Amino acid sequence: MVTYIIARQLGGKPVITVGGEELGRLDDIVIDETTGDFISIVVEPLEEAGARSSYPKDKDGNLIIPFDAVNAVSKVVVVKD
Repeated sequence: MVTYIIARQLGGKPVITVGGEELGRLDDIVIDETTGDFISIVVEPLEEAGARSSYPKDKDGNLIIPFDAVNAVSKVVVVKD
């Protein structure tokens, strides 16, 4: 059975690395409008995580995580370290 998660339900979910470090909360999803492909997720970082993370940041300090770095989505979003 396939479970579909509506993007609206993803907002605010905790984002953690596969190593268990919490990076922050999911703020937005970037999608290619022409193909419908997911490009990246935007994460509002915890203060300490934002400083340590190797992911690039936007002008507001949010982490931009490529969608291919997302390993799993359930109660939390799990991304590669």
